[in-house]
Amino acid sequence: MRITFLGHAGFAVETARSVVVMDPWLTERGAFDSAWMQLPRNHHLAPRVRELLETPGRERFLYVSHEHKDHFDPEFLATLQRRDFTVVIPRFLRSELQDIFAKYGCKRVIACEDGREIPFKGGYLKLYVSEQGTNRDSAVMVRGDGQCFINLNDCKLHDRLARITEEEGPIDVFTAQFSGAIWHPTCYEYSPETYAAISLKKRDSKFEAVARALEVVRPRAYLASAGPACFLDPTLFHLNFEKVNIFPNATTLFRFLEQRLPGAASKYLEPMPGDVLDIGSLDFVSLDQERVTQEGFDAYLRKYADDMAPLFRERRRNMLRAEVDEIHARLRVELQRKLDLLDLHERVGMPLYVELTELPERLLRVDFKGRRVDEVSELRETTRYTMKVSAADMVRVLDRKLTWEDFLLSFRLRLSRSPDVYEPILHGFLGVEIEDMRAFCEGVRSTESQRERTVVSVGQKRFSVQRFCPHQGADLAEGWVEEGKYLVCPRHRWQFDLDNGGRCLMNGSTLCAEPATDVVPEETEKPTVPAPVVEPRV
Repeated sequence: MRITFLGHAGFAVETARSVVVMDPWLTERGAFDSAWMQLPRNHHLAPRVRELLETPGRERFLYVSHEHKDHFDPEFLATLQRRDFTVVIPRFLRSELQDIFAKYGCKRVIACEDGREIPFKGGYLKLYVSEQGTNRDSAVMVRGDGQCFINLNDCKLHDRLARITEEEGPIDVFTAQFSGAIWHPTCYEYSPETYAAISLKKRDSKFEAVARALEVVRPRAYLASAGPACFLDPTLFHLNFEKVNIFPNATTLFRFLEQRLPGAASKYLEPMPGDVLDIGSLDFVSLDQERVTQEGFDAYLRKYADDMAPLFRERRRNMLRAEVDEIHARLRVELQRKLDLLDLHERVGMPLYVELTELPERLLRVDFKGRRVDEVSELRETTRYTMKVSAADMVRVLDRKLTWEDFLLSFRLRLSRSPDVYEPILHGFLGVEIEDMRAFCEGVRSTESQRERTVVSVGQKRFSVQRFCPHQGADLAEGWVEEGKYLVCPRHRWQFDLDNGGRCLMNGSTLCAEPATDVVPEETEKPTVPAPVVEPRV
């Protein structure tokens, strides 16, 4: 088996009689309204990927993990002329991917439920599907030629890895996201010191998740992928050079892993787009000519930005006041329609203020408890959530050129919250599409309805806690304890204070933790131990 790295989270896995192309993100326009661009650039690989998918003689599969445009690239896929290959996608409640590929005109489309195997000559591929709230994602495993590759990409299945490896046996190569892909704290109005502290904590939390995954999977090699994009829009370019943020490079990750997992047998590999890895030898049998080094990073990025400058000049335009007024009115209607469908509105204890930067004197105030959107001239409360965005960016959401989540990931907005506490329902209100709002609310209730409990051991103390995280249902029996009292969720690293009833440090949610005094069957007890202390490296 050979793996060609396509950049970001993209791979082409070739066995003797098959090829599986995974998440090819190759368009020169990047993703999220061109806010994210591939790093390193990989556009030159488009002809090679077209050749792999269009050349007969082997079974050919295109796998798309989820809807985010740094994984699902409609612009590139539209350039494929011969479409006699099989598309493999996860089966989500939201049918967008299925609807798009039903019209695509390929040989066949297989929408897979969790755990489904797709056989091919000499092996099979298998999907693992995860859907909780606003998060829809999947992971894929390919087994062929007696070898195995698991690509977790962005999928937060860390609480299931032990069961997967137990079922599937030895894993040769493993890859999982190690860099941030979220708008917090990137878009929030923090002081530089607070921003750096939050970024460092989130970065090391992500690194710790990778380390724990490697401890469970024990692959022969870990491939660094789904790492940071770069930001070439002049308004975002500074993000590339922040001393500390949530977008670390692979070198920083590898330093962490070498300290965190001393003597680990796994080999750490950082491929460049176009590099080809032979799984048997774990050697690169072909290397792409373009190499990006830390020493040359600054010059590389500035040249890349110069090359892409025309793309961002196209985006800029001045808007007439009448256009801005119309966008303001449409936005108010959009927010009200969302609010009408949010039947969990009573849980949101603060208003949301939305400001178009062109109209700072005409704020939209979303009153969740009153279930109305009003226009006001100033902020009325100290307890509040605020969002600032330009009309030129907002209209692309209203015109359905971007989803709400894609817009948030574009980083072209500013946010603040007081107090600085994560509010899951408000977060969902912002990121969920109108047509998905009811399903979002139902998903929250479904997660909360899980009442199974498990036992956590911390030193000489034992606690009975709710087994599933109230956030998105992760199995806390696969969690771990930090600082002698915080149970950590294996998916999103939420911390629950076992000495304080299992209350989450980030918000008011709880695991209803109680001292465990009864004898519990051994198979239901999950001892956890503190993570080793690792000195942060910047």
